[in-house]
This record gives sequence, structure tokens and C-alpha cells, in this order.
Amino acid sequence: MEYAKDEIFKIRYNTSVDRLQIQHESWTSRFYKKIKAHKFLTTVTIVFFLFSIVNVIMINNFMKLLQHF
Repeated sequence: MEYAKDEIFKIRYNTSVDRLQIQHESWTSRFYKKIKAHKFLTTVTIVFFLFSIVNVIMINNFMKLLQHF
């Protein structure tokens, strides 16, 4: 039972300070969890940036085409 509590709460013994401590999540794992929780918002954001980049590229190519003539 104690092992299950340690796994759920992520409690580990820290030998340098000689006590139990809760392990903190890294920023990448917290970021990944937020992405998984907000799939729709993440998809909309990625699509927005993708279309924005494509739009800038197309405008740039059109300007080059106009300058050529």
C-alpha cells in the first residue's frame, strides 16, 4: 500500500537533505499534459499558424512575380 502511495503522489526519499520530498514535474511534461487536455485549442492554433505562414509565402511569391514583369 505504501508503494502505491509513493507512485501516486511521486514521493521519493532525498538522501542529501535526509527526508521525503515530492518530485516536481518538468515544464515539458506539464506542457505536454496541457496540449493533451486542450486538443481543440491546440489544433486551431497550429492550423492558424500554418495558414499564416502559407499566406506570407504566397504573398511573397506574388510580389516577386509582379516585380519580374
